[in-house]
Amino acid sequence: MSKYYKILIVLNILLFSIVVAPITAATGYNYSHDGRPIYSTVGLSVTPDGIYTVISERWTNEKGEKVVSEEFTNPMDLFIYPESEENDVIYIVDSASNILYVFDSVMNFKHKVYRFEVRPEDFINNTKLLMRAKTRDDSGSSAQSWDFTKYLKEEKSMEFLDFLAVAEIPYKDRTEEQKFYIQCYDLTGVYRSVRPARDNNGVPIKDNEDKPVMEDLIYLCDMKNNQIVIVDAEDYHVVQIVPSPETVNFANKIFMPSRMVTDRYGRIYVISEGVFEGIMMFSPAGVFNSYMGVNYITLSFWDIFWRRFMTDEQIALQQTTVSTTFTSLDIDNNQFIYTTSRAIGDTNDTRMIKRLNPEGKDVLTRNGYHDPKGDLIYVRTGVDQNLRGPSRFSSITVNNYGVYTVADEKSGRLFTYDDEGNLLYISGGRGNQFRDLNDPVAICYQGENIIALDRYSKTVLRFVPTDIAVVINKAVKYHYEGNLVASSEEWKNVVAKNPNYEYAYVGIGKSLLNEKRYQEAMSYFQIGYNVKYYSNAYKLYRDEMVAKFFTPVFTVGLVLILSGVAYQTYRNIRYKRKDEDAGEGDE
Repeated sequence: MSKYYKILIVLNILLFSIVVAPITAATGYNYSHDGRPIYSTVGLSVTPDGIYTVISERWTNEKGEKVVSEEFTNPMDLFIYPESEENDVIYIVDSASNILYVFDSVMNFKHKVYRFEVRPEDFINNTKLLMRAKTRDDSGSSAQSWDFTKYLKEEKSMEFLDFLAVAEIPYKDRTEEQKFYIQCYDLTGVYRSVRPARDNNGVPIKDNEDKPVMEDLIYLCDMKNNQIVIVDAEDYHVVQIVPSPETVNFANKIFMPSRMVTDRYGRIYVISEGVFEGIMMFSPAGVFNSYMGVNYITLSFWDIFWRRFMTDEQIALQQTTVSTTFTSLDIDNNQFIYTTSRAIGDTNDTRMIKRLNPEGKDVLTRNGYHDPKGDLIYVRTGVDQNLRGPSRFSSITVNNYGVYTVADEKSGRLFTYDDEGNLLYISGGRGNQFRDLNDPVAICYQGENIIALDRYSKTVLRFVPTDIAVVINKAVKYHYEGNLVASSEEWKNVVAKNPNYEYAYVGIGKSLLNEKRYQEAMSYFQIGYNVKYYSNAYKLYRDEMVAKFFTPVFTVGLVLILSGVAYQTYRNIRYKRKDEDAGEGDE
């Protein structure tokens, strides 16, 4: 009996190591072609000098100003803007203190902005827009959102016309009482980009060389003020306000922007909390145009059945079972928008990551062993809702050769995919150290590194590629650029470092396929368990063999057939003559 107990214990240990590995291990695994978690070297890691907190020396600037813990309590978003090839500017916003923090490319603290100046001369031709603007009054639990006109009355003791009259005073001569500010209320998102400048009539402005003049702007998602504040990237004065839309298709909704990006033309794409119709698209002038990329889900039979007996009010309360809201977005060099959303109820969890074209259609390539969806194995039932269900993506970032990484707030992991949807590596994980990710709210690529903002530990982490990830990235980049030979060499180096890395064999096979070495390519595709490319290689190999041997085989066959026909014809003629001769002899 003890023999069977030992066998049972061994089986339980093996089963536990297979099923629980992706849930308990912080790093060091990937998924095989058949969905099994297998050991793999971690892709990105945090070095001791890549951890930044309020106690870091880097977070005190030359003037002695610091990032203090009392003001850095709820960091919500991070964005990296490349000012040049050598220098980046990193922005972080905190939704509790409503401060915009500015750092250099190596996370040295530069300064922070508490409020944003409004200059009357910038709004002389658009006073209606400014009258709809809002600002925060007070802070903490007593904070509230004020209309800008109320702010003028309560704080400056002046009417709106008095405010406009200040435009006649030269800026350098204005007193502090003649300067006006907007303070954000629940600052949740930050983004910086350039766009073509336009005059008051909406006509693009050009310089003396007939080239378009570009505006360098910072966009701030001012959630509880229900607006987007656009400020100058140099001195942070307010350039434009995008208030809540007043269109029919936005009636009975509240504008609560949380994340946003812009394209090269200045169009603004916004995720608004509680808006399920899709991403909101605004013109550069701040006019709401339409929704794009709505997340539909499939209702089960019982959902459809019970909804027949519900009232309109009950159906309205179940809005989230019809569609889900987006959680983050990023835009690539080709102006495609990458988005993440959460799986709710019966949502198809294979569509939580999308790549939207300008028409709002999902064109994400899903040619990997599995659809990009984070962890493949997860707890489906249980009391703790924070542990069950599929990955919950909180942020996405894409680099300049199609590789994108998503952050899973449930597990604290980073999942990295190439432009074809192949899972390259998994990084990060929850833990009790500063280097761990417990609540990743924002991630951004900085070259080959990833900068992550952890809201739980109020920490910024720099993830750098490990040795094998450096090689994987090179292989993927070469493939993206069409250099399959160089890509194949790098994939061979990956195999040398980790023979269990299945996709590396596929990468080698693609190069062989391109070189028309079909048999060798088939063998690599077989090792890499890629049925699609194996079938393609087999078809090409078959066609090559047919083309190579068809002519000689056909010629030999034709000669044999003609020879047989000729011989048979000869025999028929010969025996016919013999028969005729024999018949004449009988006569």
